[in-house]
Amino acid sequence: MSNEWMSNEYQVMCRRALLVRNHGCARYSFATMVALVTLIGCDLFSTRAPEPPSNANTFIWTPATTVEILMSNFTGALQAFDASNYIRAFITSTDSTGSAPKTFTFTPVAGLDPSSRSIFTNWSVDGPSESERAWLAKLSTLPHTEPLSVTLGAIAPVQTPNTASLTTSYTIALPSGVIASDTVRGSFEMQFVLVTTEQGTKEWRIVSWSDFPSSSGTPSATWTDLKVKLSS
Repeated sequence: MSNEWMSNEYQVMCRRALLVRNHGCARYSFATMVALVTLIGCDLFSTRAPEPPSNANTFIWTPATTVEILMSNFTGALQAFDASNYIRAFITSTDSTGSAPKTFTFTPVAGLDPSSRSIFTNWSVDGPSESERAWLAKLSTLPHTEPLSVTLGAIAPVQTPNTASLTTSYTIALPSGVIASDTVRGSFEMQFVLVTTEQGTKEWRIVSWSDFPSSSGTPSATWTDLKVKLSS
């Protein structure tokens, strides 16, 4: 066998080995490129813009360890049209007072016609009608562009370790068209009791609410009128 023939055969073998190696590299490079395209398509390394917070419910309940906090919850839930948190301000059958069970009562302004007064005969928080929840829930469904605004007078409760009372004025600016007047004014007297909640915490709750007309001398719709309008 000549040296020339062996040289030629060696060159052929080298070319074949080079082709196999290049083919393997090409397959590897193609697979790598596919993987990179897949990663880019999945957008794994891009920075996403943060989602805006939900405004579905802007009110957060604060444990009502004082009457002042309870009234802040009361007005905050009203202004947010948050019926679920609003009724938490009132005593319910699940609250314990350490004595005989207490039931919430609402006393409307004096001088109502018999039809309007009958609305408050079975007024309740957690009874069959859930009256306190129902009127606010109805108000929240009415078309409105302006927010509800609730302004209370001085919050200076008179209290003992387990009970308290508060008399103050109120002004409510309503969304247009809810009642004949877009503002209701008056005063109320509320009685409170310190309860043990289902969670075992101690919090204040409203146990009674009496409504009175404004003492300013100018006739004005009252909170009672608002409840009558949204309960009929």
